[in-house]
Amino acid sequence: MAEHANDPDIRILRRVSTLDDLPLAPRGEGPIRRVAVIDTETTGTDSLTDEIIDIAVVILEVNAAGEIVGIASAGQALRDPGIPISPHITKITGITDDDVRGKAIDLERLERRLASADVRIAHNARFDIAFIESLMPGLAGAPWACSASDFDWLAADFDGRKLGHLLMQIGRFGDAHRAMADVVSLIHLLAHRLQHGGTVLGDLLANAEQPTIRFEATGAPFDRRSLLKARGYRWDPRHRVWWCEVQEAACAEEERWFRREIAAHGPAPKKLPITWSQRHR
Repeated sequence: MAEHANDPDIRILRRVSTLDDLPLAPRGEGPIRRVAVIDTETTGTDSLTDEIIDIAVVILEVNAAGEIVGIASAGQALRDPGIPISPHITKITGITDDDVRGKAIDLERLERRLASADVRIAHNARFDIAFIESLMPGLAGAPWACSASDFDWLAADFDGRKLGHLLMQIGRFGDAHRAMADVVSLIHLLAHRLQHGGTVLGDLLANAEQPTIRFEATGAPFDRRSLLKARGYRWDPRHRVWWCEVQEAACAEEERWFRREIAAHGPAPKKLPITWSQRHR
């Protein structure tokens, strides 16, 4: 292996460590934050009709620099969804009807564990939040961070946002697509040291806890939708409005652009404050 170390045409990937072997930073004397890293596997993508079949949670202890100093707890559970698991989901996850038959999650215990964290993290958090809050509504309004969208991967010299692809870019690979395997992979990614010396986790938390503004393109004409999409607006089918998320300091410029390019007249754009207790929902 050493003979290939400096070969630019060869990239060596190493399997992610187990949680027991995860390198930890010194605890030090500063404040410690409890961070829950979560992943779910489900019967489909619709939280109104589909169900969680596999969930994993690891509670990390994190110092002020965003370094992992301890693992408070780790657990995984299978759940019988009460409906057949499709061959497509079995192919993705390896989970069969026999695997989950009769299995249940202690929801009261799980909700206490998740509520004990200062913040929860998932890769594509919008997906996991919808299923988790449907199963445990007592967690509604809890702070979340999304490792896919609350961190600027491109600016950090990564390309793409898929977990497996990002993992390869730090020289690692994980196991099959199961909840705990994905959580362990994500923890390695969060612990990755960036060029400025900090960690992905530190920057992610700093970004996620900053309040932002949901800027709604109220009254935008239908024929301006391509301009809105090109600027990063998303369509909200429930409220039937195009919207984007901007820093408070950028709101005035966004409104000037909106008046210049989208709607010179009409109702004022709606601007709603967002914290990590509302984001990704």
